[in-house]
Amino acid sequence: MTLPEPLQEPQDRRCPKCQSVVPAKAVVCPVCHCDIEEKTPGQKKRESLVGFARFAKDWIGFPAAIITAIAALIIPAKNNALALFHQDGARLTMDLVRPDVLNVGMDDTPVAEQPNEISVHIPFLRYTLINNGVSPASIRPELTCSTVENSDEVTGNFYFIDLRTSKKVLDDIKLSPGESVFVNVTLRDSGRKLDGYGSTKEPDTCELRYSDKYGSQTLVVRRKDGDLNPMSIGGADDSRTALRERYCPNMTRGLRFAHEPIDCLDEAYLFAIEPVYLWENALQRALTQVGEFRQLTQSGRTPGLILTGCQEDNCAQKTQEMLSALHSFTPSLTVWLCPPEKPEISSEKKIDFKRDCKSYDFPIPNPQSPILDAEGRQITRDRRPR
Repeated sequence: MTLPEPLQEPQDRRCPKCQSVVPAKAVVCPVCHCDIEEKTPGQKKRESLVGFARFAKDWIGFPAAIITAIAALIIPAKNNALALFHQDGARLTMDLVRPDVLNVGMDDTPVAEQPNEISVHIPFLRYTLINNGVSPASIRPELTCSTVENSDEVTGNFYFIDLRTSKKVLDDIKLSPGESVFVNVTLRDSGRKLDGYGSTKEPDTCELRYSDKYGSQTLVVRRKDGDLNPMSIGGADDSRTALRERYCPNMTRGLRFAHEPIDCLDEAYLFAIEPVYLWENALQRALTQVGEFRQLTQSGRTPGLILTGCQEDNCAQKTQEMLSALHSFTPSLTVWLCPPEKPEISSEKKIDFKRDCKSYDFPIPNPQSPILDAEGRQITRDRRPR
């Protein structure tokens, strides 16, 4: 029985592109370098999808390129037209965000370092500044506002405040085109126009000074419906100021060195005023400020503590605490324990604490002989008032 001869695979084939004779298993024509590999139906379908995607990409990219080219031509032309009419400077807008209050010593201080009592509160207004113009702007950190009260125009001067340091912003604010920034504004002082105080060109507006490529400019900020009157926030509220005026009317008050202001200063003492339950804080502050005063002026002062609100139920306890703690206190120190103020007494009344408040001197001198009070009882070291 004769078996059929096996079919032999063709040795050559023609390139479908250039019709050159190439090996049957070749995938690339050696003559025209085109792809001659036989593709499956799945490969052909995938190639058709890729081709469509490339086509769509080209047509989507074409309009974008056209738009970019048009913008490249129009924007310089627009800027040139604005420059022709001097309209290519900075263009600022200032909008009120909200009012707020900075509690100095709490909001700007880490929790572990916050004092036991907050005495200074700074109300401020938060605004947003936007430069919608073409050129950058340099903004002065000051604002002038006016309002009408009882047919009298009142003007207030505001300054920008740095909330982290509670200090006035000194450097001008730089704002490039398209940029925006939040600013915090607080009242510095105010006065009536009739008294010679300055004013804005339009009543019930604010004015902000800035400069751009054309020099000094003024932004007029008009209040929108529902906006708070900037003059209504008032200035910084420092409860120590009222205490200094009451207890130290004829002394130097509020003098500032390295840290917080000194409450009162006379020729012999440097005073710190605190509630009686914060006598430790008063002592620490007075000692620190005496050291700073001596370092800067080369002259000394005795620390003095004016402790207010000394009531019957806590005055004896606090007195005993101080006398026990300061029993062997080396530096010279005088403490005045003042009684609580009566509600019917005017808050403007001045207090002569050296006359009306009970005082103690430290260190307590060692007596050579027993000292007796009016009833013949011996006054011990822990009970001796001056």
